[in-house]
Amino acid sequence: SIKRVEILSTLEETMPGLPSVSPEMMGSLKTLAQIVDFLASQSNPATETSANSIPDTATSQSIETANHETAQKLSRKRVLVVPKPWSDKKPATIARDCKIYISDGAPALADALQQALCDAGWQAEVISLTALIEGKTQDPSAGLLILAPPPVSGTPISADDSDEFATQAFLAARTLAPQLLSSAQSSGAFFATVAHMDGAFGFNGALQYNPVQGALAGLAKTASIEWDGVLCRAFDVDPAWQDHAAIASQLVSELTAPDLSEPTEICLGPKKRSVLELQETPHTSSSIENLNIASGDVFIVSGGARGITAHTARMLAHYTQPTLILLGRSPKPSPEPTWLSDLKNEAQIKRAIVANQFDKEKPTPAAIESAFKDFMAAREIQSTLSEIQLEGAKVAYCQADIRQADQVQALVDDIRSRYGPIRGIIHAAGVLADRFIVDKSESQFQTVYQTKVHGIRNLLHATADDPLKHIILFSSVSARMGNRGQVDYAMANEVLNKMANIEQFKRPDCKIVAINWGPWDGGMVSPSLKKEFERNGIGLIPPAKGAYAMLQEMSANHNSPHEIVLGADGWSAASAVDRFRDSKAHAPPPPSIESEELFLTLKSEIDTDQFPILNSHVLDGKPVVPFALMTEWLGHGALHGNPGLYLCGIDDMRVFNGIKLDQEKKIIRLLAGKVRKNGKLFEVDVAIRNGIKDGQPVIHSQAKAILADKMPEPPSFDLSAFRTEKPYDRTISEVYDQILFHGLDLHGIKNIECCTPRVMLAQIESAPPPHKWIVAPMRSKWVADPLVLDSAFQMATVWCFENKGMVSLPSYSASYRQFCREFPQGSVTAVLEIKDVSSHKMRGDFTFIDADENVIAQLTGYEAVMDAGLYKAFKPERAVAA
Repeated sequence: SIKRVEILSTLEETMPGLPSVSPEMMGSLKTLAQIVDFLASQSNPATETSANSIPDTATSQSIETANHETAQKLSRKRVLVVPKPWSDKKPATIARDCKIYISDGAPALADALQQALCDAGWQAEVISLTALIEGKTQDPSAGLLILAPPPVSGTPISADDSDEFATQAFLAARTLAPQLLSSAQSSGAFFATVAHMDGAFGFNGALQYNPVQGALAGLAKTASIEWDGVLCRAFDVDPAWQDHAAIASQLVSELTAPDLSEPTEICLGPKKRSVLELQETPHTSSSIENLNIASGDVFIVSGGARGITAHTARMLAHYTQPTLILLGRSPKPSPEPTWLSDLKNEAQIKRAIVANQFDKEKPTPAAIESAFKDFMAAREIQSTLSEIQLEGAKVAYCQADIRQADQVQALVDDIRSRYGPIRGIIHAAGVLADRFIVDKSESQFQTVYQTKVHGIRNLLHATADDPLKHIILFSSVSARMGNRGQVDYAMANEVLNKMANIEQFKRPDCKIVAINWGPWDGGMVSPSLKKEFERNGIGLIPPAKGAYAMLQEMSANHNSPHEIVLGADGWSAASAVDRFRDSKAHAPPPPSIESEELFLTLKSEIDTDQFPILNSHVLDGKPVVPFALMTEWLGHGALHGNPGLYLCGIDDMRVFNGIKLDQEKKIIRLLAGKVRKNGKLFEVDVAIRNGIKDGQPVIHSQAKAILADKMPEPPSFDLSAFRTEKPYDRTISEVYDQILFHGLDLHGIKNIECCTPRVMLAQIESAPPPHKWIVAPMRSKWVADPLVLDSAFQMATVWCFENKGMVSLPSYSASYRQFCREFPQGSVTAVLEIKDVSSHKMRGDFTFIDADENVIAQLTGYEAVMDAGLYKAFKPERAVAA
């Protein structure tokens, strides 16, 4: 019976839209096949348009609606170079005891910059990017300048070397980010990149420069949004300007006395200075009759045969009837089996998959879902191919990894031999791996960057001798404006933008344009993200309109801009969408779960009767499960199927959706994956979820638990180094009355010894036995200690209130390590070290110490979200009184 409950609960998590199973039916369902049969029988087979049915793809009727009038509604902007003379501003405060590092990419300029900074009273050092990445800096940093290699006549930089430079620039920025953010909060900091295109980022008409330099601007623009308090600038210096002392002097002035109202990109030349601005530029032509595409012209389209790429391919086929070769990562579709071909309802399809695909094997829910997605992807690809053929065009689909040059060359040679010379390229391929700069791995960066940059480079090389009429590059508004979490996407697409300009010089008879698309209504924009875009006034591009707009760009004359921004109404670097991406409710994407399956370990109803402790954790009038108690549950979930092991850590724990009792009861599911050996330790993926919403599992929290067969040795810690002579001036009663919202049972802070801008030290109390808090606890003893952890998070709130004037709530912890099987009873000393503070976030590390001054636990990379509006939820009675 328990196993059947686990299967059904897991199916609810994995397969949205399934009907519920009553307790009366539970006893009659003995096997997995019976469960699937029952669930399928509860679906409505006669209603193909129900919530869980598979929608049909768009037809040519939707294409006909995308006429000139509708396409004109999309915003269309071009980039202008606007002269902006330098005017001295109030000098920025930058610590003189911190070092400013300058990369050695342009040696003469680097030396001049070092001299200029030292003459102005700062410490500066020229260093290689490799040394920066490897952490070979001796002093904390308040500034970083990354210099692109200058152009050298007759010796062009290879593509591999250019890409290596872009990667190193990202890694160097990631490495020094914590230091720059720390310095920004205390005494200011800056980050700058320096390119040598034409003194205007290619917009002055230069046709021979290394386009990978464009990646630097994408890096700086993204950092300017992510790094609160750090001045970020991207400079492009006219390569004809060779007075390195004068250039260095200007750069130092720009960085130490900046005009904060200016955009990130600054254009510099001898006796000239400009900025980049966007200008609304509607199409001058009202038709697409000038496409210059003959019936049968061969077009290679990267990005597959699904989603946005499919819409653009169908639109092109409708108007021109070319031969389209669609390249994608998905396998080439094969004919559907007869048992599947007539089914559209999702539940019916999954039932058929279980019955026919797995034979006598018992499939897991994840395996069922994976098979379902594969079949649906093949069906969508086949539907796209069929509709293109109905438009009178020839079409073929090829599975390919466009990052592999040899594979692309062989494929293009085969296409040419079968269909004739290549006449056009539409490079729409792209992937996302959204993470902040400080959190993004090199492999994530490479996947995103290579798909865009290597992909188009390989396609252009393979078609170097083909008479191309069109090259359309799908770039992104993230490249033009920057965007949180998308540094790799911004950098890669900025390279595409510059390549469009350079390729036009190489191919004067070819129409080339890089379209910086705003967010589409579909594609990589999820339903939840779409709602946030709409709520914040960010215009989404309807697929038919966007596809028609692409044809308009292809039909424009050769004097039209080579870089255009389409459909980005409401998007700006300072818009609300940037703020919501960084909020607690819309944190970065969940860390990837390594194990493919999570299994139910516990399903529980949460209310104040079963969990009376929640009466002491009430926000805005509603009980909320504390972050510390969720940590305890995740530890329990990891240990549930691994007897004999102990919890010694939890990594990458983030709150995605708080558990708020806005009704009488809340059902939560605790899930865990299979244990993995990692050296002497064991890892288990764990999550707290609650059903399905908008087709996606509602994830409250997710993490990776670290287990061991014996507890690790504690590190050494000098507590005396953190004691100060300046005592904290509030009593504990005042703290709980004036700052914190916690009820009596969570009054774990007993004394605050000090609270300075860099450190806080307090005595906190350990938790009573679990039965004092919970009617039916999971264990008789705590896995960790929820009162110690919650009191630590309370300390963080007090620190934020005293130093920033705002209260805070926990949102993330990078790493928790425990060095004892049980926390000692009585008092524990907690030390909070502040690592970084922005306008809305505090990051810090906690160390917990027993009476003998032994370290019993450490929590590093703790993040708390600050907001002035939270105080009303903390103290509603004070807000009402006010």
